[in-house]
Amino acid sequence: MVSADSRAKLIPIMSQQGFVTAMEEAILSLPQDMKVLLRVVEDLEVDDEGRILVAGALIHAISGSNAIPGMRGTLAFMDDALILRLVAKTVSEKNAEAMKEHRASSPEFATMDAQLEVARGYIGDLFPTLEKVIAGLPKINHQGHTAAKCISDDEGTTWLYDAVHEAIVEQFDFEEGDVARELKRIDPVLARVRTSLAQKV
Repeated sequence: MVSADSRAKLIPIMSQQGFVTAMEEAILSLPQDMKVLLRVVEDLEVDDEGRILVAGALIHAISGSNAIPGMRGTLAFMDDALILRLVAKTVSEKNAEAMKEHRASSPEFATMDAQLEVARGYIGDLFPTLEKVIAGLPKINHQGHTAAKCISDDEGTTWLYDAVHEAIVEQFDFEEGDVARELKRIDPVLARVRTSLAQKV
């Protein structure tokens, strides 16, 4: 029989394992998730605010910007995965009717929701940092390309489509073993991130 003390010691280990598993799946699925969200940008039934937000999230991922400071290597893609999931959830809630078909045809949305909740349970204290970045996505500018232009004219839409597919090949072609190995050291990295953020407050 496992004692209460033993159970208490097991909880963070189990939580960490669950988080690592969820984030490994999230990072590895980034290429497919970006394709799914690109279809949302192109859907005129979704309001402009939502389409601009999704376009901004895709541009952020393409740009290689770090939302969570201190993340390096493969771990730097974790914030891309989380931002895409937060944005997908926000747009789904505000455009429930328009998003029904997307969610029905793309099971990735349910998976993204589940992964987001696991992450929130483990690193919820870092979510305000991600939310600050999300607030700036509608005004993001990468190499002269803005989120608003990506939904308002053919040239911008074409650029985003091409840029996403190019990034999938060149930036988001992950080796499963590399992702798993990097995520195993997530706790000391998160500890340094929290210390750094606390010093900036």
